[in-house]
Amino acid sequence: MRTPALLVVATLAACAPSPNAVPTDAGGDAGEQPSARRACVRPLAIERAEDLGAFSVPSREVVSRDGVSSGAFGGRILWTFGDTFLRRVNTIDGSHVLSATAGWSTRDAPLALREPVDGNGLPSQLIPYTPDEISANRADPIHNGYALWPGAVLDTGGPRALVLFQRIHRRGSSYGADLLGTARVGLDETTATRDPRPLFVPESVTVGDGTTQRLLFGSEGVSVVDGYAYFFACAPEGFLNKGCRAGRVLLAHADDRAAFAFWDGGRWQPELSRAARIVDEVGSGLSVTVNPWLGCYLMVSGVILRSAAALRVSERLESGWGSSSAVRIEQAPDGPILAANAGEYDYLFHEHPALRSDDGRTIVLSYARPLGNFQGEVRLVRVTLR
Repeated sequence: MRTPALLVVATLAACAPSPNAVPTDAGGDAGEQPSARRACVRPLAIERAEDLGAFSVPSREVVSRDGVSSGAFGGRILWTFGDTFLRRVNTIDGSHVLSATAGWSTRDAPLALREPVDGNGLPSQLIPYTPDEISANRADPIHNGYALWPGAVLDTGGPRALVLFQRIHRRGSSYGADLLGTARVGLDETTATRDPRPLFVPESVTVGDGTTQRLLFGSEGVSVVDGYAYFFACAPEGFLNKGCRAGRVLLAHADDRAAFAFWDGGRWQPELSRAARIVDEVGSGLSVTVNPWLGCYLMVSGVILRSAAALRVSERLESGWGSSSAVRIEQAPDGPILAANAGEYDYLFHEHPALRSDDGRTIVLSYARPLGNFQGEVRLVRVTLR
């Protein structure tokens, strides 16, 4: 592990330091009240960033995989991966890809995954397919069919963790998510039990330029803050701009669609169609935490058309995420963010709270790095705040 040169852009504080700042009001129940106000006690700046390396693949039969989310459960961390490309066909749908795989690690050794494989060296499909999805994949595994991309892992207080996933429907040369689903997984398991009911389907929202976008909440990321799970949905809004909206639910009810409320610009309310934009200029991936070192909310996301991570702070989760005050960690030849394949960009930047230091000064981010020809890797970056 090495400490590479770091290019940090725009190290402006997004809120004024206040050494004695504490939250001044509390978020309410699943209804109207906004998140607690938290004034920053330090400006946002980066001291150093280090490449921690890439996740290994579980056997020589796995070529590469794409995208990662995580969550702490039972004293360990469950990591969920998207498309996992194989050297041989799998026995589930006869294709060379498993669209959802997973491995367990400890906080002290996050890259050392416990991920069992079968007699052919293949890991388990984390989110099981339905018979109809398998039939579609077997009929046309390249152009028409389904992938089940896993996302956040949530400890809702029960004996099994909640795993979120998007169902991706391929239609010829286009594809898109047609639902956000849930599944449950026990400690050390790598095959989940799927709930047949979708949690969300794409629904229409009028965006800032007057157009209507179909949004799928939870597709851009899910974060747990103060006992709530915040589900983010993002869409293009004008030239080179992607704006994001938020829904929230008490963590214990994160698989209950009727329990959600959506921020409309002034309060949390139940109508999804009234959801208002909370942040602009977001690339792929989005996570929000309360950072103890900074004293306020910290957002991590990608940057549009750049292999870079953007960090921002705000004293409200629902507003104040100015892009002009973002701190960027840029791609550099020796890291901490390595270059993608020519013509592509690193993507899916977000923070993994289970790996944050107790004081919040050190955080860990992940990103997906395309390497061309259906190859890629997922890497971790440790960031130390100043």
